[in-house]
Amino acid sequence: MPAQDPNELSPQELVLHLKEAYGYTWKEMGERLGRSEKMVRKVAAGQSRGESYRQALTDLFNHGEITHVPPRRRDKEGHIVPVRAKAGAQQKTVVPQETGGTFTDLPKRGKYIPSTVTDLAEGGRQYHVEMPKTARAKGRKAAVEDLRQRLLTISRSQARQDKRIKLQAVYQVDGIGRVMDIGSKSGYHASDILNDVKKDYGGDMTAWLAAQSRERYTNLDVAVSPIVSVTMTVFTATRSKSERKQRDAAGTRRRRRR
Repeated sequence: MPAQDPNELSPQELVLHLKEAYGYTWKEMGERLGRSEKMVRKVAAGQSRGESYRQALTDLFNHGEITHVPPRRRDKEGHIVPVRAKAGAQQKTVVPQETGGTFTDLPKRGKYIPSTVTDLAEGGRQYHVEMPKTARAKGRKAAVEDLRQRLLTISRSQARQDKRIKLQAVYQVDGIGRVMDIGSKSGYHASDILNDVKKDYGGDMTAWLAAQSRERYTNLDVAVSPIVSVTMTVFTATRSKSERKQRDAAGTRRRRRR
């Protein structure tokens, strides 16, 4: 490819450039982007701004592959906008599956890898554990127990500091790893997670993770898309002790609800 900066090109220019550089048909380019041939043609003709495709097009420009699939368009209430159904379908429109997100390669054979620890700035820590996809595998049970023990350790420190946890899970979706963020910026309390796992999910940490994921990624089918790794980032919240006590008394210091 010519030495160009994709950031200086419009989505329209990127589409035209990539089509010529790789010799794609319109259909092939649509398949790479996870969109219809008609939609790609509209971007190429300048009939659609195509900004939602910029990251994917930039991936293709720089690396020849897409790791950030374009997200589906949503309305003001956050619902995915329906698209025209295929010819012959009973309904004129359908709600498409969400495709947005970050993707990563998966190991050929998943196995349990004990959690690794990375120290972060301001006393934060990050724990990462990998597991086999099969629910009954011994390695998967060991990975879940690994996570539980980490949560227990974190929860014991909450009396001194307001510790919060952000989670990121990788699901195996159609043979590739889809990275999904779980929870909001404020994160979860470790003790809340442990209590909910025990009370609502029979002690199954992965079932809790799947339930939280479904709240954010409504089209995720956890029955066929197992979790293969989990990353927990632990940080200290900025609220004062007096504020935490007030929230405890009011019952508002619980985990995020969507």
